[in-house]
Amino acid sequence: MAKKFEIGKSYRPYQTEYDPITILRRTDKTIWCTNGQSQWRMKIRHDQDGNEFAIDSSVPLAWRDAFTYEA
Repeated sequence: MAKKFEIGKSYRPYQTEYDPITILRRTDKTIWCTNGQSQWRMKIRHDQDGNEFAIDSSVPLAWRDAFTYEA
């Protein structure tokens, strides 16, 4: 079964020294999240196995791998 983001759960980015996010709400294509300081939304993407992940597009392009969250 594919992994999906769940409301109320926290997820750490690929670079674990950064703050985790908590999912506030979601649709099939978007998650709304908070890190305790600010709130934003991210587009949900899927890997080849159907698992969900999201990339924080507000960070510079070179850092986006570090700010990738997997369900």
